[in-house]
Amino acid sequence: MDTRTEDHEGRIAALEAKVQELETLVNIALRLSAAEKPISALLSRYGATEAETLAVHALLDDVLKRVQAGSFYTPSFAGFFRDLCKACPAAKDDREFVALLLDTLKTDRPSYQELHAFVAAQGWPDWR
Repeated sequence: MDTRTEDHEGRIAALEAKVQELETLVNIALRLSAAEKPISALLSRYGATEAETLAVHALLDDVLKRVQAGSFYTPSFAGFFRDLCKACPAAKDDREFVALLLDTLKTDRPSYQELHAFVAAQGWPDWR
């Protein structure tokens, strides 16, 4: 083999190693981002727009306030699901997404963990 071929092969091997290293770093960054904001990461994974993500967070904040107010204001799953479908239309036909969203509440910020406790106690999702 001549020197040029060896040089090209060496450069290709170095580039392949660098690409592998960059892929690893991107995957780590994505995992850290998902751990920091699990609900947003889930919504992004399901193709939600930024506006839909903001609307879902606003909905979750509202539902939490209603849970905390209790009594007449206590939310139902049917009402939550209806409002979720308005905020994020993709939720309408995807029960797995809705279940994942509700389950992910327990790993997000403390206020959403409180909401998750309510959701779990109520047995949501209730698909009746």
